[in-house]
Amino acid sequence: DDTADLLGRLVNNADKLDRLLTDLLDLDRLSKGIVAPRLDRTDLAALVDGVAGEWRQRSGRRLEVLAEPVVARVDAAKVERIVENLLVNAVRHTTPDTPVWVRVARQDGAVLLAVEDAGPGVPPELHAELFEPFRRGPGAAAVAQGAGIGLTLVSRFAQLHGGRAWVQDRPGGGASFRVLLPDPAEP
Repeated sequence: DDTADLLGRLVNNADKLDRLLTDLLDLDRLSKGIVAPRLDRTDLAALVDGVAGEWRQRSGRRLEVLAEPVVARVDAAKVERIVENLLVNAVRHTTPDTPVWVRVARQDGAVLLAVEDAGPGVPPELHAELFEPFRRGPGAAAVAQGAGIGLTLVSRFAQLHGGRAWVQDRPGGGASFRVLLPDPAEP
């Protein structure tokens, strides 16, 4: 049992290090301007459902997906990372019983992705700085704190698509992290 426990922790820590290294390399590539999006028509509702299913298994948390059937020209791998990073952020800043939602909707020739929670929210004075590299908001869980790269990547991946990322208060309390991705090919 001790060996299995140790092996499980080693695998978990190796996965964390792999994600951190990938994030750092992506941030470096984005800073140097050597990343170009690979835009393809993508079913965003299906993509978000897939990410949500994996997230539920890993986190054991409750998550509700509210996705309109939206197909858009995006870099699917980058959008997947956007949603993953926003969900990881929600876990770090809320308690296990806090509801979390992912929304996908069309909005004025663009696609809106939102990850919302009913947690404590984000103080207004931190709204802009949370997307800067190596910044972390208050109230992160004592274990498994991030390096402050996830939200930076969310913002940079959105910019790579010609879009933007921001946080706002969720009606009813909590935070709403939003990403708007233009979809100029929308009919």
